[in-house]
Amino acid sequence: MMSIKSINFRVFTVSIGVLTCLVTLVGLLGRFWWGFELATHFRVQYVVVLACCALLLLAGRRRGWAAGFTVIALLNATLVAPSYNKPAEPPVSDNKTVLRALLANVNSANRDYRRIRDTLTDWNPDFVVLLEATPWLMGRLTDLADRYPYRIAAPREDNFGIAFLSRRPFLQANVVGFGAAGLPSTVAEFEIDRHRLVIVGTHPLPPIGAIRAWSRNEQLLKLAEFARQTPHPLLLLGDLNLTPWSPYFERLLAGSGLRDSRHGRGLFPTWPAGWPPLWIPIDHALFSTGIGIRQRQTGPALGSDHYPVIVDFQVVGS
Repeated sequence: MMSIKSINFRVFTVSIGVLTCLVTLVGLLGRFWWGFELATHFRVQYVVVLACCALLLLAGRRRGWAAGFTVIALLNATLVAPSYNKPAEPPVSDNKTVLRALLANVNSANRDYRRIRDTLTDWNPDFVVLLEATPWLMGRLTDLADRYPYRIAAPREDNFGIAFLSRRPFLQANVVGFGAAGLPSTVAEFEIDRHRLVIVGTHPLPPIGAIRAWSRNEQLLKLAEFARQTPHPLLLLGDLNLTPWSPYFERLLAGSGLRDSRHGRGLFPTWPAGWPPLWIPIDHALFSTGIGIRQRQTGPALGSDHYPVIVDFQVVGS
């Protein structure tokens, strides 16, 4: 005879599985409401939860529930799969300069500037985009001026300051606002191996509430338009406050012609640092035709709630 504990455990497992299935399906409606879109971001977690529920129920001979949960787990897995499917990319070349870019949302409340400085020294990137850069932080990174003599910055006391540091001279560099919110982004242009290279650093609002979600989406549209109209190879680095499973990320790629440097390389979750069960990839490195990605990595903890993104790349054409 089945014990009360066994029945309660089965009911609990079924309830968790049903709830995860519902959230999965709600996420498919993400383009219709900002609250639904929030459900798109945890596809990997849905796969794990549903697989565990299916296995537990299968062991308890509840094959119907197990089969249903397996189907929805596979649906989520299908959405995650492009992270591991290698797309066609421009070939890399031994004759081209290998460059390294580092993107880090350092968190405006973070006071561990030594760890930030040491990370830049250890990884030695050519280009650095710092998000949530404050006047306090920029004042403590002045000893990097010899390493990064070229810089543009718009530090702020809130979460939307930005700084771009470079070891290579600018052809031109500006702080610009994409979208009505007017949050600062950086646009820098370089000459690399007789080709022009444009690097954009950006950080739209998080989509918490209808107004902020609209602002983020508008900024992404403006970025897509800029990328599409730029005739030179372009690398976009930013905490975009969305994952690759959001319909607005798909729209960004389709509208800009950019590609995701994660594809074929893995998930590379970056937030929230220190909470592995909730990790999702919201910090991105997107690239246009004319750029070849050599390697992508997730950097070490910086005392922030984000891990940095490190990309090695080449400018292989125009």
